[in-house]
Amino acid sequence: MPSSRRTSSRRVVRPATVIGGLFLLLVGLALLAIPFLEAPGHAEGARTELEAARDSLSAGDVDAAEASVQSARRHADQVQDAMQGFGGDVWSLIPVVGEPVSDVRHLGNALDHLTTAAEVAVQAWPAVNGDEATLFADRGVDLPTLETLVGAVDEASTALDAAQLELGEVRDSSLVVGTRLGDARDEATDVLSPVAATARRAKAITDVLPDLFGARGERTYLLALLNPSEQRFSGGAPLTVVPMEVTDGRLSMGEARDTTDPELFRVGRWERVDGNPFHNGKLRLSTSTYAPDWSVSGEELLRGWERRTDQEVDGLVVVDIVALADMLRITGPVETEGYGTLDAGNFTATLIGDYDRYPDNAARKDLNRAIVPLFAERLLDPGDGLEKIESLRTSARARHFAMWMRDPDLQSAVADIGLAGELSDTRHDYLAVFNQNTNRSKADFWQQRTVASEVRLREDGSAQVRLTISVHNDSPPYVQPFPDPRDGTYVTKWNGMTLGVFLPEGAELTGATAAGTPQGTRLFDYYGRPYKLLRLTLSPGTTREAVLEYDVPAAAVAPGDGTLTYRLDVTPQGLVVPQAVTVDVRWPEGYEVGDLPEGWTRTGPGRAAYADPGLVTQPSFSITGSATAP
Repeated sequence: MPSSRRTSSRRVVRPATVIGGLFLLLVGLALLAIPFLEAPGHAEGARTELEAARDSLSAGDVDAAEASVQSARRHADQVQDAMQGFGGDVWSLIPVVGEPVSDVRHLGNALDHLTTAAEVAVQAWPAVNGDEATLFADRGVDLPTLETLVGAVDEASTALDAAQLELGEVRDSSLVVGTRLGDARDEATDVLSPVAATARRAKAITDVLPDLFGARGERTYLLALLNPSEQRFSGGAPLTVVPMEVTDGRLSMGEARDTTDPELFRVGRWERVDGNPFHNGKLRLSTSTYAPDWSVSGEELLRGWERRTDQEVDGLVVVDIVALADMLRITGPVETEGYGTLDAGNFTATLIGDYDRYPDNAARKDLNRAIVPLFAERLLDPGDGLEKIESLRTSARARHFAMWMRDPDLQSAVADIGLAGELSDTRHDYLAVFNQNTNRSKADFWQQRTVASEVRLREDGSAQVRLTISVHNDSPPYVQPFPDPRDGTYVTKWNGMTLGVFLPEGAELTGATAAGTPQGTRLFDYYGRPYKLLRLTLSPGTTREAVLEYDVPAAAVAPGDGTLTYRLDVTPQGLVVPQAVTVDVRWPEGYEVGDLPEGWTRTGPGRAAYADPGLVTQPSFSITGSATAP
């Protein structure tokens, strides 16, 4: 009988064949990995070149910046070629290895977008800044250059947003390299986030700049020069104003006028801004800006101007002497009749701090009227465009510069970039102390103010606060041949004021004193924010204190998970000598304070303190304390 056993058709795989196949696979993967392994070096090279480009632009060396960006592009392309090519595709399919390859691809994409933003910035830079800049020229704005700038900002902002999205896709759970990739992602995010946010704010304003400069029809604005030696809650008193017309980017200035001009100085009535508690009865232009927000005070000033002159305007630009001095730091000194050379160093003191040396008020007003159009002319002169813009932004942070536009889209853009001169809308702890001059003097020039807040947090997020406001009148000796009138003159050294303390939402006042005298606990309302008024009179060389004690219902966020996050916003007043601020915060017993923002120090268990000897920004802080295990 034939055999029933069948011969197997299965091939016998020899060990040598398996080993040989694996060897060839590993060799192939190794060859594919060569560019992959070089990617980190190229990524670091791109980063180094982008940082060099940033530094070169800051130094004004556009050629060096362009060379660095070109080098960064070569490095970024190498990273993309390595990670997005066939080798990266193969490695991404391998278990365990594939996930970090995907993460590195996202990092490479982010680097590519960031390099694109840098290329756009370097290309646009010469038109905005430098000796050959064309954005500002002939007392106006070159609209074709402006349109190019609008497109550049839009492209750069889009690239930065795309980079952020790519970084958001990077995980840190991969074996071996996950932590390193997560650290790289976090480091890049820390650098990119504020840049992207700035670009979005810049886009908001550049999108409306053509309208602002009359590209689509004539615009009329009122420019007001503020004197910070005579304060209002909004800033310095508006003592000189001039109308401006802008058409197709070209600026024409009207007649500069003092608000003491008989026509403008008249007391009168106009329709009050709805809800403004500081508009009571008849006003002058010079007393129309008592509200701390320029959206309110600015509109009051415009309504008063229109009532007096019958000239309709589209918006208001306010700038004080301190901001003008900083502009001179960029544009150079000015020569004046009677006052000589005025530069950034002596401008403020000469114009508003030395009435004894320059007692001729008529000559001073003549100078003020000449200075107001000078601001617009210097701002729109060719060159140093970015430095001028940065100067205005810095002045706005310290509330020495602000804008109010009646067009909602324009005003929204102005607010987005911090030029609106508004109070914070925080619902948590808040510090905002202003004063208004009450003896018609210029003695606020010498005012030195310190605000000290002691905060005691409770576990439910509420807090007890003790706020001490110390004001020193550091005026020089009185030198006139007649007795100091103490009121109504440029030369008096007495300083009368009403302090306006704008408190956190829902605050309840439990005690208040001014110069040791009880003031009662009644609060007023300013568009939902409570405030307290306190009167002080300071003779030369004296210091007076006001103290408020109050409860804040939501000084901290208390989610009930054992954490307590204290949140604080601070708004300065545009003083000649910036206000000093100290804050001392204590968490409940048993809490430990986590990471602290810049400017804060740990002063004990569950305790942190902040100090700024001269507040010229509008900071916002968030600090978390955690309950320790029992």
